Amino acid sequence: MKKFILSMLTVLLTFSLIAFDTNVSEAASKKITVKDFAGRTVTFSKAPSRVAVLSSGDLGTVKALGSKIVGRPTTVSTVDPSLKNITQIGTVFSPNYEKIASVKPDVVIASTAFKANIKKVEALGVKVVITSGASVNEIKSSVTLLGKVLNKTSKAKVLTGKIDSKLKKYSKSKTNVKAAILFGSGSSSLVALPSSFSGDVLKKTGGINIASSFSEVKDFPGYANLSTERIIQSNPDVIFMITHTDPKKTKAAMVKLMSSGAWKNLNAVKKKNVVYLPSDLFASNPGIKITDALDYMNKELLKVKAKKNK
Repeated sequence: MKKFILSMLTVLLTFSLIAFDTNVSEAASKKITVKDFAGRTVTFSKAPSRVAVLSSGDLGTVKALGSKIVGRPTTVSTVDPSLKNITQIGTVFSPNYEKIASVKPDVVIASTAFKANIKKVEALGVKVVITSGASVNEIKSSVTLLGKVLNKTSKAKVLTGKIDSKLKKYSKSKTNVKAAILFGSGSSSLVALPSSFSGDVLKKTGGINIASSFSEVKDFPGYANLSTERIIQSNPDVIFMITHTDPKKTKAAMVKLMSSGAWKNLNAVKKKNVVYLPSDLFASNPGIKITDALDYMNKELLKVKAKKNK
């Protein structure tokens, strides 16, 4: 009798494994259709197994989703040790088509700045999916988009859930700290509006953007030209600086600017509330590290608030 029961259990287990394998195969081979941030409908016969990424934020997202990365953005910055030996394929502004072709990706993931290059990559026989990181919600939507493309929807939900938890944590944070966010170097800097990524992070972590009424620059969505007069008039409690290419040069230019004229009399300058934001979190889409960006901004706002209340 025991032998009979064992035999039946073996048969049932075998059929279960076959059914499981069949379900996995069907899931892997099922067609996937998405609409990306370029407004394009992109269809895959099955989930891409080889992924090339041109945006640093998306690189972290794809890694967290667990897909195989065969190409990564070209950068001089430090990258995760597990990604160090992956072929560098250029940037969204300067893609290396030869390198892209050499890694034989099933899909290239890139931000909206890459839209003009889509056809050139498609000519290589490679599909392209465009993401965006202009706001916290767009980063969340991009994570969801990549989860669907790569057949990793469950993992994507976990990642967006973590972002939602941070947003909930800071949803009632009202620091009453007036802030200016400058991007660039010295007097040629731009000022981040609430519609920019960094402006959105500021708003969601309880800060007040002094540039809310500034006029947007046509060629730089989300930013306004630096108006010394309006900065002086609004007298921010803190000045956040975003550096992109040469941090040392940027800091030197800002020190020179803030030590001259009326700048040196600003509350932010007098109280030494000039904060240089980490470029990996604020200079471009940080992907799932948006949670770190939210934490960083709120921490700095609370420091300034504490000084005000003394």
